[in-house]
Order: sequence, then C-alpha cells, then structure tokens
Amino acid sequence: ADPHGWDDTSIWSGDIIKIQGGYLMFYTSRNQATDDGMTQNIGVAFTHHIQSFDRWFRIPSIRIKPDAPYELHHVPEDLTIHAWRDPFLFRHEEQIYMLLSAKDPERALGKKGAVALLKARNNNLEDWEYLPPICQPGFYAEMEVPQLYKSAADEYTLVYSTWAKYDFAPTTQQSGGLQGLSSSSLFDFPAAAPTVFLPETANLYACRVIPELDGEIVGFDITTGGIRRSGVRTGLQHVDRDFSSYSIEM
Repeated sequence: ADPHGWDDTSIWSGDIIKIQGGYLMFYTSRNQATDDGMTQNIGVAFTHHIQSFDRWFRIPSIRIKPDAPYELHHVPEDLTIHAWRDPFLFRHEEQIYMLLSAKDPERALGKKGAVALLKARNNNLEDWEYLPPICQPGFYAEMEVPQLYKSAADEYTLVYSTWAKYDFAPTTQQSGGLQGLSSSSLFDFPAAAPTVFLPETANLYACRVIPELDGEIVGFDITTGGIRRSGVRTGLQHVDRDFSSYSIEM
C-alpha cells in the first residue's frame, strides 16, 4: 500500500497476468478517507520479472472504482462490508473481460452477493465498461474470489467462495466454502442449484482451481494459516488467459 496514494491501507486479493515485457497485478485496496474506509477499488501494478525480487511499480493512473449497476459503498444494514474486490481477468473472442466480487443493489439485504462483469474498451486495460452482473443469484451475502473455467462438458463454470453463515442457497445446506455454477452461455449463469466443490468444513477458503493439477482446489488454511492443497480435483480447465500480445505504457 502507498501511504500517499489512494490505496493507503492494505493490499487484498488480486490477479496476475503476463503481458508484453512483464506482468500486471490487478489488486484490491481501500482509501481510509473514502466513505467508512471499507469501500474497495481495484489498482494495477507492473513488474518485469515475477520470479525475482524486482519491485512492483504502481500505475497510479488506474483506479477502477465501483459504479452502476453495482453497489457503490457499504450499506449499514447489510450483513457484510462493501464488495468490489478479487479481480479475475480472461479473454473471450479476442475481447478482455474482468470478474469482480460485488454487490447487487437490487437484491435483498444479506443476499446482495454478485459477480460483476467488466469489459475493457478496445482492449485497453486502463478503460473499462461496466456490464450487468454475470451472476446475481440472490442467495449469498458475498460471492468472493470469483474465477471462470471450462468443464469437460465444454460448459463454463463460475466458481466462488462464501462463508457458511452467508450461504442462503436453498440446496447447499449452508455449506459455504468453494461453490460453482455452470452454464453453456458465458454471460448468463442462472440461479440453479450450485455445486459445492469444497465445504467450509474442509478449512480452506478463498480457494483457487489449478488446471495444471487436474483442477485441484488449493486454498488458504483458515485454521493454521498458509496455502494448502485440498486433494480434491475438479477436472476444470483454463479459459483463455493469454494476454501476451498486450502491452501497457509505463
């Protein structure tokens, strides 16, 4: 975090992509003087070499703020804080998109959790169009760390984490943990019965799927700390995450 920048608090979860000449990290942070200090924004930093001790350079001109059709700041009566975090980038038909954990202002209190969809205008990573949510089922307080994959059936699978106490889906028995929805259409994940890939009782949270390990689930151990493999393999595969032809001016 930069004590003199907008991101003057902690750095939260994000996404790293490889571009021409280096890597970009899209990260979550906050500004202490904005709203209640919990309103999240997305920032970007660059490094030439990810596997060394090279410094990450902030790109101060990029600050992706929440905007309509998403909740702009915390609603005091809601169960959880504001959500505009956990970016995940992918390409579809040569177009760059970003997923974010967000809130849908049209949903009921405590069930506002949604996954936002943003589109890079002209594939410019500094200019984003805010599209309708890719998913807003109306039965989660939060849908954290969203990611998109392809299944063996060639369907899209949207995975996300939720705490059991914020899981009000009618078919999950408040399992929480890593869950997912599948769809043949990238832009429409219906509020069907979610798949519980790994319940919260497995003691892993903010999980990632690793396609190189046959889709094994890896997450943060909420009991002992640190990253731990689950041994659970989903078979999920990457969507298009090739950004090697893109560049950004520093």
